[in-house]
Amino acid sequence: MLCASVATMFSVATRARSTKLPRLAHCEAPTSPATSTAMSRLSHNRRRVERPAPSTAEADIAAPAARSSCPIVDSRVFSRHRMGSAEPAQRDPVNYQPFALQLHPPCPDALAYPDASQAAPRGFEVPPMSRGFQALAVAKLPGAYLAVALAWAALVATSLSLIVADAWRARDHALDTLRSEARQGTEAKARELSQLLTDVYVTTRTISMLPAVRRPEPRNRTSIEDDAIDGRRFSVTDAQTVLQLYHHLAELLSVSEIYVVYDGFAPERGEVPFLMFDSVIVERFRRIAGVHGRVTADAAAEAPRDEPAQEEDQEYRELVHQLAQLRERHAWLPASAPHGVASLVSRPVVTCDNSQFLSQRLGDDRDRKGVLLSVPIYSEGDGALKGLVTTVVRLNVLEARLLDWPLVPVSAAERLRMQQLGLDHTPPSEYVLTETASGIQVSDRRNAALDDIVQGRARTGWSLTRPVDGPPGQRWQLTRHVPQAAFDAIDAMARRSITIRSIVALGALSALASVVLLVMAQRRTAARLQEMADFDPLTGLPNRRHIDRELDAALQAATQTLRPLALLMIDLDNFKTVNDTHGHLVGDLLLTEVARRLQKQLSATRDSDDDGAGEWQAPTVGRLGGDEFLALLPRVDDHAAACAVAERLLAALAVPVIVEGHSIAVRASVGIALHPEHGATAAQLLRACDQAMYAAKRVEGSAVVTFEREVDHAAVRRTRLTADLRDALARGQFALHYQAVVDVRRVRADAAEALLRWEHPEFGIVSPAEFVPLLERSGMIVPVGLWALRRACEQLLEWQAEGSTIASVAVNASVVQLARSQFCEDALAVIRATGIEPQRVTIEVTESVLMDNPERCIAQLEQLRGAGVGIAMDEGGGGYSSLGYLGGLPVHVVKIDR
Repeated sequence: MLCASVATMFSVATRARSTKLPRLAHCEAPTSPATSTAMSRLSHNRRRVERPAPSTAEADIAAPAARSSCPIVDSRVFSRHRMGSAEPAQRDPVNYQPFALQLHPPCPDALAYPDASQAAPRGFEVPPMSRGFQALAVAKLPGAYLAVALAWAALVATSLSLIVADAWRARDHALDTLRSEARQGTEAKARELSQLLTDVYVTTRTISMLPAVRRPEPRNRTSIEDDAIDGRRFSVTDAQTVLQLYHHLAELLSVSEIYVVYDGFAPERGEVPFLMFDSVIVERFRRIAGVHGRVTADAAAEAPRDEPAQEEDQEYRELVHQLAQLRERHAWLPASAPHGVASLVSRPVVTCDNSQFLSQRLGDDRDRKGVLLSVPIYSEGDGALKGLVTTVVRLNVLEARLLDWPLVPVSAAERLRMQQLGLDHTPPSEYVLTETASGIQVSDRRNAALDDIVQGRARTGWSLTRPVDGPPGQRWQLTRHVPQAAFDAIDAMARRSITIRSIVALGALSALASVVLLVMAQRRTAARLQEMADFDPLTGLPNRRHIDRELDAALQAATQTLRPLALLMIDLDNFKTVNDTHGHLVGDLLLTEVARRLQKQLSATRDSDDDGAGEWQAPTVGRLGGDEFLALLPRVDDHAAACAVAERLLAALAVPVIVEGHSIAVRASVGIALHPEHGATAAQLLRACDQAMYAAKRVEGSAVVTFEREVDHAAVRRTRLTADLRDALARGQFALHYQAVVDVRRVRADAAEALLRWEHPEFGIVSPAEFVPLLERSGMIVPVGLWALRRACEQLLEWQAEGSTIASVAVNASVVQLARSQFCEDALAVIRATGIEPQRVTIEVTESVLMDNPERCIAQLEQLRGAGVGIAMDEGGGGYSSLGYLGGLPVHVVKIDR
């Protein structure tokens, strides 16, 4: 084989010299159809690491990255969880394609590149040995030596090509990761700032829309001694309302001040804003810094003695300017108010807040500058412009948000607190926040290189800009400048990797080892592809493709040997509720544990049934998808034996599963189909098994149902009812019947329980046991449940108007309703809309509902109980919980089950 490879390489080299090709060519072997089919079938449940094509803007900004011409077509990362073990994700060359070398004397480099204009990758130098390989190609040496030399040269060249390609692929992956993380971080920071600025705007707009602010006479205070909160112009209660909103802004963004200024403001005449709120900012910064009013002796000694005076001139001039802008552009209240109310942001000005500008001599001038975010005030009568509400935000507060710091430390106590939090060693931020119209620019003052990049004096490695959706009329942008050093470090790492690995490869390679490793790698790849095509990546069980193949083989064997065969379809009950409540990660872990238990139980069944009667196909369990599993029992004696296996499977699943600290009770429904009694083909057996499983799901609790011909009619009826349920509520086919609750001592009805009934135009009265599960599965239980609650409340009002003794009404709620995060709000909204007191309404839930989803259900019921709604538990004592546990539930009434 080695001689054949050498001969092939030598012939290729000869052809290269005869055709005078100036480059290294590679032969790309097309991917086989079987591999393509397997990969397409695996596409839905695997993790892929793909290299996204950069946009034109990114390609222009990003540092140039030359790529080598290694002919590895594709590379993916697969992650597979096996039963009982987890195999870490590893890089897999799925479509590796070999290549051949063409050696020729004229080319100065042994490794050339596809494009004549393309230079070698940065940092890669052709080893001097490569030139020796070229000389060997034309040297007149004995045939054996020449063959060995050529073989060794080909192996070394191949190894070097693979090393270079892998190093640059790793470099490209690192670059992609760097860009991806920068992109994700920038987008997350832009969303954070957008929410922050929007909250400030909405709170400021709320103040401007208060009747107490829109109603007073538009007259500012004549001096600082003029008290506007005198009970006539502005009451103490109204001032407290504005103060609460100010406290909210102080907690949100540490705003400096809030001004309420009416039109005609003339600071040159000594006028001051109608209202000013600026009392909590100093205490807030002391609380964030952990000072709490106590300053050490060293800090007190360090404190400067030239504290600056408050300067309000620039703020007042900017307020007059913004009032003029509002009169010109936004003189009237928009029709869509409060939406669409304009906002203005000022240029950076010196604020009167000196809580972080402690010294004129030692202080940083950036710590006393801020911007004014203003929202107009419109008259309550005619909607004309009346003034504005201004929120003053210091720029160093926005700078702290870019750094994810609570504040920019100024005093010794603040710096000590930042050291205790470990924030003093955080790397400089790469973000620049700008507002185009007002010229605002905020960045990390520690990052001196960032100023050079912004001013155009230095080059950045990669720049990424994202808009920050803030208040209307403002154009905020967040730009991240990734330094060139980050890209240079990745390139240096790739060059170092090439050097080290090349030295190791030159010392370790041999012809035989290379051939063996190549064959083993190909076999491993083929085996891994075959395994991933036939097994579920989450549970490690056979997938539908593998199960279909196993079922066909088992049916063929059963037909030839006249042995019975059973098919069990297992479906987890209420698995969607687990996903909705605890998240998909918990759901995946639960499926993995269920698969492990099913596989373990079937293994025990195989061991107990194996009596040495010869080779036979073992029981198989696979995952069809979602929460459905299929068990294949190739050798069962009769229907009773299949039911016994199904019961053992349910018993194995009955033990609660502890996942991520949550105790989850697993229930399942099992449908059984037998061969040849219920079908002769795989499709017939699967259809029969599926129908039996759905019949089992209609039985309360875990159940095992064997297929019967009558199930076909039930399936047709279920399908028809499911389709008609969508229009039943709109067509008025639902009705409420009431069951009176009688006080036997006074012999009168004190309450009533609402019972939902469905009068189908074709099937007549449909039992709730039949249509309620269909409502839950289709999601229609939510609107139907709210309709039932509303109708019951209206009926109670009618009874009260007629003088009835019925004082309350009870309505049932299902687990699907309680699993919704807005159920409590929707129910209370319906009760308030009908005008009935919440104390006259009782929500009934079954004990099994509370056990299925205790955290979400108890939280919903606690909110309802806090609002005054009564809570009753039906079917109490059904065996799900102890009386001690029931005593801790938020229920008023427990109905004992029979």
